[in-house]
Amino acid sequence: MSQTSTRAHNLNLSPPLRHARVHKKCLTADYPPFGSSRSCTLPLLEQIVAMIDNCKASLPSLSLQRLLASIHIDAFNSDFPAVGSEHNSYKRFVNSTTQINLLRHAAQTLSPAAILRSRIILHLKHHHALSSDNTALVILGNLIMLDESIRKKCAMLESVLWEGLDDKLEETVIMLSALMNKPPLTASWFDNKVAHVKLHDFRTLGVGCWLNDEVVNYFVDKWCMGSSTLGLNSFFAIRCLFNGVTGAPKSGILTLQDQKTVMRWCTKTASKQGLVDWDSVFIPINEAQSHWYSAWIDFRQKRIDIFDSLGERCLVNRKKPPLLRRNANLMLVLIWLTEVLGRIRGQEINFRKNMGKGWVFDPHFQVHFQPNSHDCGVHLLWHLRHLLEFRQIKLGDECQPRHLRFKDNMAGKRLRLAQEMLMDAGLA
Repeated sequence: MSQTSTRAHNLNLSPPLRHARVHKKCLTADYPPFGSSRSCTLPLLEQIVAMIDNCKASLPSLSLQRLLASIHIDAFNSDFPAVGSEHNSYKRFVNSTTQINLLRHAAQTLSPAAILRSRIILHLKHHHALSSDNTALVILGNLIMLDESIRKKCAMLESVLWEGLDDKLEETVIMLSALMNKPPLTASWFDNKVAHVKLHDFRTLGVGCWLNDEVVNYFVDKWCMGSSTLGLNSFFAIRCLFNGVTGAPKSGILTLQDQKTVMRWCTKTASKQGLVDWDSVFIPINEAQSHWYSAWIDFRQKRIDIFDSLGERCLVNRKKPPLLRRNANLMLVLIWLTEVLGRIRGQEINFRKNMGKGWVFDPHFQVHFQPNSHDCGVHLLWHLRHLLEFRQIKLGDECQPRHLRFKDNMAGKRLRLAQEMLMDAGLA
């Protein structure tokens, strides 16, 4: 859309109103570069300026003057590191992830533009339009189009980068190995940069390594923050669902103290993750420091599922009668847990009374199977990614975009996780 057409479009939204109910107490105020404005609109103009200033961290060349013309994300190519011309694969990967994160930050910063535009239009119901109103509408209209353009470019870059990591596995393995040993990756340089994760924890993301509790808990907590999923840490299952002596799921009558522990733990986690109205729960399970799997309780879809990427365990048990399956006792504990969590949510659930009517229970849900003994933790985290993205596990061609698909070799996912943690630590 050209500058002229954009301006005309916004002018049409704000014609002088003959019967406007005027805000009698509004005072005129001059606010460059918008010009003459009113006291009721002035805070909105200040928010526009603040939004543009915040966005300059990602798009340094962004300005009010440029926004008075129709613009596209390609106009800001000089603000990003060049991608594609580097001979060094890892340098190309770093530049791509840097660009993606800059685009994400810009999109997040620009997201209030549509709301601000609606508020200015609402104010025009009480006033005749001033030139500052039309200027603001032109700028906000272009910010909205820029936001859409940024999101499309970000999605395209993500697909190209992440699919490339999965498709060029030999190159990816070399990059991951180099990342784990690159200077100055030392304990003094890394430790205390991200919560509860030390360098030796971070290195469990390396080729052929078994992820430990700290890495799994870091991503579960981070990804569930502000979502509708309560992400519990791996110590919850050990404390609340399993017998501390035998390591088997708890059996018999669970006590009132068990219930109090669960309610206290989950309430604290919900507060930490900023969740007010969560409707699902993800539970990572560390089996004797040798295998990872997880449980998922979905109150919206009324499901309780257990995800385990060990193929033989899943396939053998799916053929058995329900009560003879390996995870049958764990499912009974999860049913009890669902009733307790329902009370936290203000929802009365009584499986004994209605025999679980309307609910689905799958103790050995069909997932992508790992062909090795070390990728179970990565599979667990990717199960969570799918649940947050799709609210289910999607396999094969059913999973779109392609870069979210499970792979027999999860080195590409490991590299993504390692780079994400380094960026969170400010070390990438």
